[in-house]
Amino acid sequence: MNKQRLITIATITLLCILAVPIWQEMRSNNLQAAPNTNVETAKSADAFVDSMGVVTHWGYPDTPYGFKYEEVKQKLVELGIRHVRDTLSPRIQDLAAVGIKSQVGVQPNEGTPTQLKDNIKAANKPIAAIDSVEGPNEPDIFWEGNKITYQNQGFPEGVKAFQKDLFTTFKNDPETQNIIIIGPAVGKSYGYDTGSPLGNNTLTNYVDWGAFHPYPGGGNPFSAPFPYNTIEKYFWHGNFPAVNIDEWPYAFEVLARPFGNKPMAATETGYNTSKNGISERMHGKYIPRLYLEYFRKGIARTMNYELLDEWNDPDNREANFGLLRNDLSPKPAYTALKNVINLLKDPGANFKPGSLDYSISVNPPPEYDRTQYIHHLLLQKQNGTFYLAIWHEISNGDISSTPVREITPPDIPVTITLKTPIKDVISYSLDDNGNMSSQPISSTSTINLNVPDKALILALNPQ
Repeated sequence: MNKQRLITIATITLLCILAVPIWQEMRSNNLQAAPNTNVETAKSADAFVDSMGVVTHWGYPDTPYGFKYEEVKQKLVELGIRHVRDTLSPRIQDLAAVGIKSQVGVQPNEGTPTQLKDNIKAANKPIAAIDSVEGPNEPDIFWEGNKITYQNQGFPEGVKAFQKDLFTTFKNDPETQNIIIIGPAVGKSYGYDTGSPLGNNTLTNYVDWGAFHPYPGGGNPFSAPFPYNTIEKYFWHGNFPAVNIDEWPYAFEVLARPFGNKPMAATETGYNTSKNGISERMHGKYIPRLYLEYFRKGIARTMNYELLDEWNDPDNREANFGLLRNDLSPKPAYTALKNVINLLKDPGANFKPGSLDYSISVNPPPEYDRTQYIHHLLLQKQNGTFYLAIWHEISNGDISSTPVREITPPDIPVTITLKTPIKDVISYSLDDNGNMSSQPISSTSTINLNVPDKALILALNPQ
């Protein structure tokens, strides 16, 4: 997504509604609130933090990326994000010096795969600043408009040929073989019947990670419509982070097809807070949940679009995707994300996380009886402390209204029973401004919580 983008994910999604396969409809109607009892192996807390990134546009001189670079860089450092997505830029070495790696997008009109490889090798000296290279961005939108081809072929055959040569060129050079090569992400919506125009399994052998842009703000019409949470067609008109990657995983089942069984990277995703978008309050709830949901579903890297609002124009959708406002003041989402990163970061050597024996039971009010929407992610730091993030993955917005109608569901009563011996428990919660507060919990065996529509994190220190 950028200033030239004329076709939006939300618009295309609403125009491309197709019939939902019968097996999917049966899956939705037969969902059960299965008991959540398990001995669960945690994931590394720092691996979660390292999966986070943001999109930047260092080449936009008429935005703060250009004329307030030093201030923007400082905001990045304060946020704690370790990865940015952009094109090849003179800023790359400067960012690497403060611990921020770059994911660089490339196109064939910028050079041959060999020329691109050599340019990236040069940019990686003296500091290894670029850790990943991404194939053509949304070529189904931009190749025709910008008349981009490769080997005299346009989209999609030229894109596939370029990706194959890009991967082979980088992997055949010892100096670049460890750089992660990411596939091209399409920008339009495609139905289950047609699938991605890049085909099925066509790029499995030419990527380390596949790529998609599963923006949740347009809902998910590739699902069975049913009323829930005051929304007549819940998945169609809900805009919650997991709307197209979990219960009805359109993004995986359609957009990931070209990459076979390779891990996926969400190289763009996010929300806009324009007048016709979502409120900053809703945005602040969604962004931590978005990173948690995507990591929970195995997405290798999530690039939020984008770091800052490009212009001070509340009516312009494209100008209002930032975590920061155009004057660089933080939105609640920025503050919340900064606090979550600060709590969970744990740099150091790789380690093998342990397991926690526990169970979660949900006691919802009758109108919120889909208990499977209480989601969690179990993490652990090197010192042995577990961090259990838990949240109500519910829609806070109804996109059938313009602007988006905001919904504030009640907290959901939950009981967590800990069987692993725990010495002490601290609860960390976020308010609507993104501020984090903590309080000790007296019980270390049975914890009764009211789980909100914001990420709640329990620090569990084993005996």
